[in-house]
Amino acid sequence: MTSPAAAATAEDTLDPVRIDALVESLAADGLAVACDLLPADLVAALRQSAMLHEAAGELAPAGLGRGAGRAHETAIRQADARWIDDADASERRFLAVAETLRTAINRRLFLGLFDFEAQHLSYPPGGFYARHLDSLAGTRNRVVSLVLYLNEDWREEHGGQLVIWRRNEDGAPAAEVLPEAGTLVLFLSEEIPHEVRPATRTRRAIAGWFRVNPSTSRRVDPAG
Repeated sequence: MTSPAAAATAEDTLDPVRIDALVESLAADGLAVACDLLPADLVAALRQSAMLHEAAGELAPAGLGRGAGRAHETAIRQADARWIDDADASERRFLAVAETLRTAINRRLFLGLFDFEAQHLSYPPGGFYARHLDSLAGTRNRVVSLVLYLNEDWREEHGGQLVIWRRNEDGAPAAEVLPEAGTLVLFLSEEIPHEVRPATRTRRAIAGWFRVNPSTSRRVDPAG
């Protein structure tokens, strides 16, 4: 998790024209996809970091919900997760990139995005996540979702697509995204249903959420 101050020193300069196009697509359609927006060496470093954390046994079964309402429902989701912090250089670089995107989204969409939280996700072969929305029940905190894929040499026959529907519609999906390394997806957390299809090999990604701050004088909502 990070705050604007924590990610103020970006090491990676993103193409402002491509950022503007990405945010315009998010504004128009509620979703946006970009390939190779982030530097290839950063994507490779994040993949290596994810694999090291996996080897160290630092990932745990991903759950549903938050706090006392959190549950592990393997009929809905089968994946392992670890919250990202600034433990290594690649994570610090990624969080700085997320801060650049947060600023660009706020400038165009006026969403009041306040901070960002993210997880390394590892789906084993056959792992999946059934159709769902990213917003948490009973609170408007996750507003824009981000997914960054880390998988080298991914082909159609490997499966594992992110399937996205447009603003709570049924029927044919608006997009089916292969989880190829360097592919980045943004979508509105409260409006865009999506699912993760099973794959034939381990599927690694970073999933993150830009949040608003719903704190009031009677209720404080920390990012954790």
